Amino acid sequence: DVSMPTNVRNSGEKINLEQMLLKHLELASHSSMHTGGVGDLAAYPSDFEQLRALLAFAKEEHLRVTVLGSGSNSLISDKGIEGLTILTHHLTRRHVQGEMFCVRSGCILDRAIDQAIEDGLSGLELLGGIPGTVGGAIYGNSGNETCTISQYLYYVDYMSFDGKLHRMQTHLDEFSYRSSPFKKLDQCIIYEAGFRLFPTTQTSEVRKRKDEAKKKRRQSGQYDNPSLGCIFKNPAHVSAGKLIDSCNLKGFSVGGAQISHHHANIIINPNLKATSEDVRTLIEHIKDVVKRETSITLQEEIRYIGRWER
Repeated sequence: DVSMPTNVRNSGEKINLEQMLLKHLELASHSSMHTGGVGDLAAYPSDFEQLRALLAFAKEEHLRVTVLGSGSNSLISDKGIEGLTILTHHLTRRHVQGEMFCVRSGCILDRAIDQAIEDGLSGLELLGGIPGTVGGAIYGNSGNETCTISQYLYYVDYMSFDGKLHRMQTHLDEFSYRSSPFKKLDQCIIYEAGFRLFPTTQTSEVRKRKDEAKKKRRQSGQYDNPSLGCIFKNPAHVSAGKLIDSCNLKGFSVGGAQISHHHANIIINPNLKATSEDVRTLIEHIKDVVKRETSITLQEEIRYIGRWER
């Protein structure tokens, strides 16, 4: 893990924090569940100097920092998020160095895969259709039955909350099912990732493979309604969806939140009337019923962010 020298803009160019900071940003539209409250303060940095300035400001003001990508794996509290919410949407640049595809964390993973194929590099296409950003996918080691994102990862540049940029050469054994070293690091934000891919001239073949992977996900009904994708990790040797289904919970609802009829490990917001509290209550209900009927304790794959009391 090495600290990196960074070519900082000439100091004459002052970063205007006033312009960057947004007060009381409504966050439901930043969640794939379309629930959640307001961010006290939020900002969309587009490079690491802006990111560093925001982190310095948060430190000075003793503000808690929350990092939010596309909100496809995070349940945002109805009471909002205290402190500073850093939204990664504008961190999307990419470049290629030989077989290395380098992309910033805020880029939507599906878009990054398309760009890699355009650049004549294959490998990531089997992850087609996975919702969320590159940073979120690395943080949660996203994948499917065939592969995980960590298999192609070569390095990750991340900024610790003290404003230093670090490069981690990644090793597959540091990643496990839905887990990455970044879950332990906590006080940091993934900035850029480098993937070691395979040069190809058969881009139409590769694109076809990606479309197939995406179609398969679509057929599972994941995209029919707002959702956070799979709520629970699969316990050893059994799928969480099958367990929940075996307890006859498909279609069960709390308020506006409902367990999908297609896929029991997905909670949907079909009429856009759910609150995050509804979703959380439904999650607790699923855990209670599954524990009672199967003795298995389900663990969430999603994270809870903002002002949750419990």
